[in-house]
Amino acid sequence: MAYASVAELAAWLAPEPAPANAVRLLELASTAVDVALYGGAYDRDDPEVLAVLAKAAVRQAHWVIERDDETGAQSDVQAMSTGKRSFSRFARGGGNASSAAAPRLAPGAVDVLRTSGLLVIDPLVVG
Repeated sequence: MAYASVAELAAWLAPEPAPANAVRLLELASTAVDVALYGGAYDRDDPEVLAVLAKAAVRQAHWVIERDDETGAQSDVQAMSTGKRSFSRFARGGGNASSAAAPRLAPGAVDVLRTSGLLVIDPLVVG
């Protein structure tokens, strides 16, 4: 079940309407949020937590809409255009930041989850 409703997505996207595939996008967005929070401890019955999850799912769905890549199939494609010429290639991992895999969670969704305290990233300090 999606964390957010089509009405919530439409309110966020206003004045643009929600797309025809909004239900599917919200389901996929909710799954992406679940993956990000995997192993975390939080009360899924708490209304405040549910509001944060809905907000994060809406941000995730909006990001997918803007990227026009619902399945993530284009996440490893790099492209550029110069005038009438266009070049594209698949990015292959080579260990540096420019060849790293594309993010699977929208920066806006990460911000919502981190500022709410649901997504805690504790640094590993060695030494």
